[in-house]
Amino acid sequence: MFAGIAEIDITPAGAVWMDGMIRSHRSTGVHDPLRACALYLAPGTDPAAAFVLVAIDLIGLADRDALEARRGAAKATGIPADRIILAASHTHSGPTTLGLLNPTETGYVRELVQKLVRVIQEAAAAAVPAATGCASGTEDSISHYRRLLARDGHVVMNWEPYPADQIVRPLGQVDPELGVLRVTRQADGRDLCILFNHAGHPNVLSGDNYRISADYPGLATQLLREKHGCPAMFLNGAQGTMDIDGLRDRDWEGRQRIGTTLAEAVGKVLLGIDVSPAPRMRSASIRYRIPSRRISQGEYSWAAKILAETGGTLTPLADGVGDDFKAKLLHELRDRENADNPVEQLCLALDDTALISFPGELFTEIGQEIKKASPFARTYVVGLANGYVGYVPTREAISQGGYEVEVRRLDDGAAEIIAERSLSLLRDVHRR
Repeated sequence: MFAGIAEIDITPAGAVWMDGMIRSHRSTGVHDPLRACALYLAPGTDPAAAFVLVAIDLIGLADRDALEARRGAAKATGIPADRIILAASHTHSGPTTLGLLNPTETGYVRELVQKLVRVIQEAAAAAVPAATGCASGTEDSISHYRRLLARDGHVVMNWEPYPADQIVRPLGQVDPELGVLRVTRQADGRDLCILFNHAGHPNVLSGDNYRISADYPGLATQLLREKHGCPAMFLNGAQGTMDIDGLRDRDWEGRQRIGTTLAEAVGKVLLGIDVSPAPRMRSASIRYRIPSRRISQGEYSWAAKILAETGGTLTPLADGVGDDFKAKLLHELRDRENADNPVEQLCLALDDTALISFPGELFTEIGQEIKKASPFARTYVVGLANGYVGYVPTREAISQGGYEVEVRRLDDGAAEIIAERSLSLLRDVHRR
């Protein structure tokens, strides 16, 4: 096989609106740089048979921007656009690229698209004979199940100050699996790239932070780069219900602890990986549409009342969103409730390991269902990839309520559709 790796700096040059939280003003500086790292994998020298994974230190990419970058890279390299995965880490301390909570930085996004094309070109040009191997481990201290059941029956998010004696239990379990892909040069056996997949919410720094940061995944990749002498790439998983401890380590020291813990866990998994110079590579993609969430007349009337009171102005918050944001969202969804949402998923298999992308934030239960039913020995969900459709809760979660349920954009049956289509794609690739 052949593999190439390239990195590019995507740190904004000046002050920008930041994504992930509702903030009152633009950024005031840079704590640590943002990067995009591209890994090119091919069974031979033909780029038409290649596959590219790009890890990006951003909260996410809008569908149109991801598609523009993929098509641009395809035109420049010959790598098919449906073999390119652009996966965001979901840091809540980067520039606004989705425009959900703060104004989109359109100038930054235009430059970003060109940078993504360039880094893919550079990765393809750097391809050398390589070997690869994969293994799974566990890291269960970073991510917590953030939906908590209160004694009065309502859902409390784990970042909300709430009396501990009034919390019954978490409403689910985390997925602690840590998948690691190691790529080495055939010529000397040196590491070419370390790619790792773990589900979590990179929002150690809350909305009170106004300095650009790749959060804890950025630190983990930095530490691995320094130790192993090669680029490292973080791919998020089905993290819709997983978060850091919302009431501790919400500072730079917390980022240091969590990022170091993740890097050390990756290092332990690396010790057990044997590489092969000729893994069996297969890939496929699937496209389908999911109906939009339908807004009831009662919800719409409530939203109209809130909008009349606020005038559409959003109050900055360190975590979560208020009624002002929910009301604005409900009106937007009511206006487009008859429109379907396009979804594209890609799957890459290396021997008995599969990576399957999804353009949003799947609830952890959905990701675990896909993993459990997959025909592959190891299956890793790559979330926030090639677009963004928002949160995807289960029907049970929708009946319970809570933050993600209230801000979802897809129909109540989205989880079932996605699980079925994901497994169909995995089975298709497994048969090839």
